[in-house]
Amino acid sequence: MTMNRIGKLASILAVTSGLVAAQTGCSNGQQGQAGAAGAGQEKVALLVTGWGTPETAMVDYAESIRQRAIIGERATSPDQPCSGDFVGTFPFRSEKGLLPYVVAFKTKGFEQVWDGSGIYRRNPQDGTYVSIVDPDLIMTADQAEAAGIARVKSNGIGMNAGAFGPDPRNGADYLADIVRTGQPNGLHDVREMAMARFIWMNRMMGLDPNAPPRHDRATLDIEAGISQYIHSYYGDRVALRFGYYAAIPGISERHDETAVALAQAGYRRLVLARETTDHNNYANNFMDLYPVKKALCQAGFTEQDVMIEPVRQVGRTPEYNAMIVDFLRPYLAGIETGREVSIVYTTWGLPWPGRDPAPAPFSSPQPSIKEVYNENAFLNFLSLKPYLLQAFDKQYGGEYRLNFAKSGGTGGDHSRTNSLFAYGKSPSSQLGHPDDPLRYTTIRENLEQAIRLDGRKEIIVLLSHWYNNSSQTAIEIRMVNDLPLNSIEEMHSEIYSRSWCERYTGPGEYQQITDPGVECPAGYSRVQITEAFNDVMDDFTLGYANRIRGGIERFGVFPDLDIDVVATAAVKKTDGGVVEVNEGPLRGARLVVPADPRPGEPESYQWANRFRPESDNDPNTGPDAVRAINTYTGYSDYLDGAKDDFMAYIGTQALAGTDKPLPLPAKAVSKVILFGPYRTLFNAPARVSLPYDPGLVANPAEIRPYIYNELTQRYDPVYRIAGGEPVRIDPAAATVSFDVQVLGNFVLIAE
Repeated sequence: MTMNRIGKLASILAVTSGLVAAQTGCSNGQQGQAGAAGAGQEKVALLVTGWGTPETAMVDYAESIRQRAIIGERATSPDQPCSGDFVGTFPFRSEKGLLPYVVAFKTKGFEQVWDGSGIYRRNPQDGTYVSIVDPDLIMTADQAEAAGIARVKSNGIGMNAGAFGPDPRNGADYLADIVRTGQPNGLHDVREMAMARFIWMNRMMGLDPNAPPRHDRATLDIEAGISQYIHSYYGDRVALRFGYYAAIPGISERHDETAVALAQAGYRRLVLARETTDHNNYANNFMDLYPVKKALCQAGFTEQDVMIEPVRQVGRTPEYNAMIVDFLRPYLAGIETGREVSIVYTTWGLPWPGRDPAPAPFSSPQPSIKEVYNENAFLNFLSLKPYLLQAFDKQYGGEYRLNFAKSGGTGGDHSRTNSLFAYGKSPSSQLGHPDDPLRYTTIRENLEQAIRLDGRKEIIVLLSHWYNNSSQTAIEIRMVNDLPLNSIEEMHSEIYSRSWCERYTGPGEYQQITDPGVECPAGYSRVQITEAFNDVMDDFTLGYANRIRGGIERFGVFPDLDIDVVATAAVKKTDGGVVEVNEGPLRGARLVVPADPRPGEPESYQWANRFRPESDNDPNTGPDAVRAINTYTGYSDYLDGAKDDFMAYIGTQALAGTDKPLPLPAKAVSKVILFGPYRTLFNAPARVSLPYDPGLVANPAEIRPYIYNELTQRYDPVYRIAGGEPVRIDPAAATVSFDVQVLGNFVLIAE
């Protein structure tokens, strides 16, 4: 791109980025802070965030993340400065809203709910009981006996089903030395329960509490990969920092504090990048964006001072889908070729529809019913399916018969209730009314469907939300769904996949053989559960970096890949937009982003209007009742199109890497045309039109669209999107139009 074109485009995008400025800064009229002037105002700052979990057992980190992720800050007044993103109605208003208010915060008249018990470790030397949170808090044996001693059990608040139970591998009780008394001790019960869980989980995984602190391997790989990418393609034009939701002392920094430091250094354009696979409000707003906004506000920066562009998810791109293909290959390798293999696609899963958020002492105002997660997670699954079929299914020349379906649902072949689509972290009781046929389902429920009702014999539980192996994948989702655990020795050797045999003897009744050898006995099905992405982190990071590139491009800063932009236009989340080329070699290239199909949804959803079947004491089955998403038969089924306002562009990209030309396919009948910002994602599909050269086409019906995949360095077919339209060919205009959910380098090929 020539310098005058770079300057012109950067100026346009800088103005347009003001459209998203309202997402940043502070509320309630804080005064601005000038900050340091200079080069920082011209550069883009990139803050890569995430959980930043340690690989070792760290009390400091566990305590910090509990407070910051589960409880947060309470509002002390109706107009508290910098609390614009808090949830709930004062006086029951707070930063997170996940727990009932009086459980999260000590409240007058409800002190017993905040602190009604104490958790202690018995000292075998002298028989005393020492608080697991405050070692200076000690009870004698007589005092403990008088207070009432009981086994520590999950209270169901913020804990997962199965927590604190005996180790299913050997029956060991890892909390045998921990007791709970029925007497308040001045400590927050949630804090004590979280510490008990911390102890239990570390013992389940055999973690050494005295090991030196360090990041997990996946986080280190991401840091190294993103650093290399930014250095190679941006040089010093992008200031890169890493900050996490809780800091590991001496190892890492907090993301909100890092954002303030960047603003104080003079940076006024901030890309906030979170690696989550599935876009959701809790992770990307309540944990990522909102704490940064609050910190900037408290530091004196207004929304006009610092503009933020969030990068919200990494799933659904060509690179992510190709990574899953390579990731799944070893799990298929042990299965006899020609056999049917059922894939239970598994993601985190958020409660649906959540708790009652009404203003009251026991309200939980976290707006679960307004979550965008449920749509985005399912759309990622639908995006992946054709990649797996193309790679492994016999109808495309592969060696297996892949199955993603289950019987008994409603809707078409791609509906959620007809798909082996599972939520992993939440127990069944949190995923919808038990009599609702559109409720979400757990791994265990999908296994029962596949094995008992549908007779499937080879099943792979494919984890596609978690980027690293952790207690969540190794312990929590397995305890929730009664899946076999790896041994502690295997975990220490970084082995987290598992294979076992299972058969059902009746509804909800099953038998497992956890060490079956090579073959399962007659009547059993073989089940495998995958690891997370630790061993493919290079691939994951490349896809993540490409999403980050799109965030940086929104500020008019482009990678050094010889990019030439020839057309731009504003796109609005509500109204959509059109960008097209009307002259020159790319004439006819066009991007149409649809208007929001259902404006105000799910933001307008109310918990009181949730669907309740006729079996409920208070049924609500009318057409306006809020239902869980099930199927996409058309554009109007989607809850949104563009996720926010941005400036779209069309152009060309000459390089695929440093001094490496972007390839042109042998049978290409068009130029490779770049649509951006790079790897921008949509839910309701956008429409791309590409011009082709009629002189290269004998039969226009043979033209197919492709998109460049940076991981494979090849072009992937643009697969038809659920509810979208087929490819449209216009011989008179010599253009081909097709639906997409992701932007990038497109080309037309005559097959």
